[in-house]
Amino acid sequence: MNKLTISASMIGTIIEWYDVFIFSSAALYIGEELFPSTNPVVATLNVLLVFALGFITRPIGALVFGHFGDRRGRRYSLLYTLLISGISSGIVGLLPTYQEVGDITIVTLVILRLLLGLGLGGEWGGAVLLAIENGERKRGFYSSFVQSTVGIGLLMGSLIFLLLSSVLTKSEMFSFGWRIPFLLSFLMVAVGTVIRLKVNETALFTKVKEENLLLLLPSKEMFKKYWKELLLGTFVAGALGTIFYVGAILLPLFYETSMVISSVQSFEGTSVFAVVDIIMVFVGGRLSDRVGRRPILVIANLLALITIYPAFLLKSVDSFFLALVLFGIYHGSGYSPLAAMISEIFPTNVRYTGSSSAYQFGNSFLGGPASYVSADLGSVNYLLYPVYTVVLVIVTIAFLVKARESKEVEIST
Repeated sequence: MNKLTISASMIGTIIEWYDVFIFSSAALYIGEELFPSTNPVVATLNVLLVFALGFITRPIGALVFGHFGDRRGRRYSLLYTLLISGISSGIVGLLPTYQEVGDITIVTLVILRLLLGLGLGGEWGGAVLLAIENGERKRGFYSSFVQSTVGIGLLMGSLIFLLLSSVLTKSEMFSFGWRIPFLLSFLMVAVGTVIRLKVNETALFTKVKEENLLLLLPSKEMFKKYWKELLLGTFVAGALGTIFYVGAILLPLFYETSMVISSVQSFEGTSVFAVVDIIMVFVGGRLSDRVGRRPILVIANLLALITIYPAFLLKSVDSFFLALVLFGIYHGSGYSPLAAMISEIFPTNVRYTGSSSAYQFGNSFLGGPASYVSADLGSVNYLLYPVYTVVLVIVTIAFLVKARESKEVEIST
């Protein structure tokens, strides 16, 4: 696989995950500036709710862009998803405060989050297929490049907030500093567009098109013939997404609001999580090409299940950083096997629709609400924080135990 294809598969997902994570990193600032003055806990919950709303349109994006990706090609859908999500994120940095225009700001913010979700819904599946459908037998490894972009986007978002919070005063961060990461999205979209315009269509899609095997309604075929694969992929993606959000969002927010760590330590911890996640994505991808996707996914979920309660009970600075390292290992090691598996279980003419839908259904309906639901439960009693994750992971492990291994599946058709 050439460097241009790898770059094209990565650039859009880097930008879109960066956009997702700067929103969560800016939660405290957005709550203060774009919502009515209230106590910090309520304001933060409001921002997390808007964050969760962005997951509503991700399944729609998966179906819409999956349809065009399976009908007209992967590269065209990927260009549109990049523009939609990147531009909508950049505009967040230009929004007036609540005090200036009132509810108009909140409504606009919700619309922008919905657009970001729409773009991201179609982005991930196409980016993975750009790598896998050109990657011959090392599908776990090549998917690692796309999967590493989650950690890269998170690291970029964390580092820029860490830098800004270090050089700007607290009042400056609240007044204008938090807007800078969003405005940088405009520049990143311009770079990403240039790269994606140069990439060719995947070899497998070209072959299916030449053999006249394209479907009129790929989603209809998916729901009719591949609903079991869709269900499996949804739960696996949902559990792994929840594990990610626990490490990347919920634990930093929990420890910071509990006054155990400072905001700077929160960004530092998230950066550590991201670095570990990036490394383990490649480790997990390599291992999955040798031992299979299923064993690694089962182990990652089991370890997360064992760790989740101690992560919330042992409230200290050391336990915070240790927990983020462990959850980075769990998520990263399973993330590439996930991408390979949910791409391998669908044929080429419904692969964009199927893999995108499984991933986005899981993250939107199961993983996406995890931060808000867990924080809401935790506001009643902090022992309730992990309950949502525990239940979802147990159900997912049951699905994986019954699933067949997909490593040796031939995806030439």
